[in-house]
Amino acid sequence: EEKKRIEEEENRKREEEEKNIIEEEEKMRQEDHQMQLSVIIAPEAKGKEIEAKPHPLVLVLQEKLEAQGAEQE
Repeated sequence: EEKKRIEEEENRKREEEEKNIIEEEEKMRQEDHQMQLSVIIAPEAKGKEIEAKPHPLVLVLQEKLEAQGAEQE
C-alpha cells in the first residue's frame, strides 16, 4: 500500500517535470519568435547572412531532454 502510494507520487512528480519542460520549451519558442520578429536589420546588414545563436535556455533544455531520453532507454 505504502509502496504503491510512493510510486504514484513519483509518477506524478515525473509527469509534472515533463509538463514544465514542455511549457518552458513552448515559452522559449514564442520568445524566440517574438525576438526574430522584432529584429531590426541595419541598412548595412541588408542582404548579408545573419548568424543566429540558440538561446542558452534552449541548450539547457536540450541537454535535459537528451539525458531523460537516455534514462528511459
